[in-house]
Amino acid sequence: MTERRKTIIFILFLLTVISLKSFLFRFDNLDEIWHYNLCRGITFGALPYRDINIVGMPLYYFIFALPLFITRKLFAYRIAEVILIFLCSMMIFFIVKKECGFGYAVVSALIPCIFTDITSYNNLLFLFVLLLYIVNKLDSSFKRNLLLGILTALAVWSRQTTGFIVLIAEIIYLIIESRKNKTKLQGIIHFSFGFIGINLIFLIYLLATSTFFAFWDYCFFGLVNYSNVLDQSDLWGIPMVVMVTVLLIAECFLLMKQNFLRTLNHFLLTLALLTVSIPTIDMSHTIFAFSMVSITFMWIVKLNISSTLKPYIGWGAAAVLVITIVKALIPLFNNISFDSNCSELYLIPMNGAETGFVAVNDRNQIYKAQGYDVIVLSSCSAIISIYDGTFNPPYDLFLVGSFGTHDPVDIVRDICGKDKTIIVMPDDYNDECWMNPRGVYECVVEHCTPIDQVGRFVYYVPN
Repeated sequence: MTERRKTIIFILFLLTVISLKSFLFRFDNLDEIWHYNLCRGITFGALPYRDINIVGMPLYYFIFALPLFITRKLFAYRIAEVILIFLCSMMIFFIVKKECGFGYAVVSALIPCIFTDITSYNNLLFLFVLLLYIVNKLDSSFKRNLLLGILTALAVWSRQTTGFIVLIAEIIYLIIESRKNKTKLQGIIHFSFGFIGINLIFLIYLLATSTFFAFWDYCFFGLVNYSNVLDQSDLWGIPMVVMVTVLLIAECFLLMKQNFLRTLNHFLLTLALLTVSIPTIDMSHTIFAFSMVSITFMWIVKLNISSTLKPYIGWGAAAVLVITIVKALIPLFNNISFDSNCSELYLIPMNGAETGFVAVNDRNQIYKAQGYDVIVLSSCSAIISIYDGTFNPPYDLFLVGSFGTHDPVDIVRDICGKDKTIIVMPDDYNDECWMNPRGVYECVVEHCTPIDQVGRFVYYVPN
């Protein structure tokens, strides 16, 4: 079989697996629901920082809102997710294929596919970092350095913290590159044209929407209130960080002398991706650095111990393929149900818990018909808004760190003093999700009286 035919077959296989994993994914992941809801909020005319309370950068939400302007359905959002995961996997495939060979590339490309079910702004950042890695390897020129500046700005637009580290990494790389090649620092100047030019567009957006100060409050000053700590780590995250660290050290000792600039390029960008895991060291955050460092692993295998392991590379790739297929097809053997109560969730497999949210939404409609303003305080409030066909900021993302420097308890205290208001809150609010702000439940219980209950959701009116 020719190399071209093998590549085409693998590309089709990869796209099939990613599609199966995404479209069979159950409607129960709050991260996906929150991101989808923010994107659908844009289709309602809401804008980040003016109407939408987010502590992140807006690029991901603007891009993923585009298919929702065509049809506001989670299925359309998942199509965009498939495209993003596929692009990242294919870029890794072609990078490793060019530098190490087909078998190595198959293994590396399947890593993000195996461990990724949903996307976020981190996946978009990863895409731009991969593009930076590829463009960095081109000969220095005005067009290349301008493109590097544009891609770096887009990385910052995706995630401000890691994006800033990517900016530092690119500046360091360009300076070392110019000194090694004994050229002037014109590359930095050309880089700055692209970087500043893109950020001017963002500045115009902030000024046009009168959100300049709100942006700084949410995305920088408010980060100190984001109380996500290491106890949110999981059994996958920490071992992945350890493996990334070990491989980066090995990269310095084994590869730096063979191709200094290529190794430096990879080393700096992988370090930047490692900061995605701060402060949450779990699989969904460490997979990006782990996927990036798989390129290093393939280099080490090929350049140092390839003669010994070469016969096993094919078997290793086959094993990864089997694991990927099984992991993708497991949902097919489970009971798949769909919810006909909500057109936005058309063709989305459910987990059975949706009936409770339907009941809450039905009860909410009764109170709304009586003239009440119904406010849901729950990590699942976005789900109820989806069933209702509405978008309700800031309550759809009433989470720790989503209010900048403002205290969410002050917001709750204000609504507890309003007439014709009903607050809907689960009786297990403090245990429902670690991202539910502390003090909110106590404030509602102190200033309001329960009048009704649907399942675990209690209905309160101000005293």
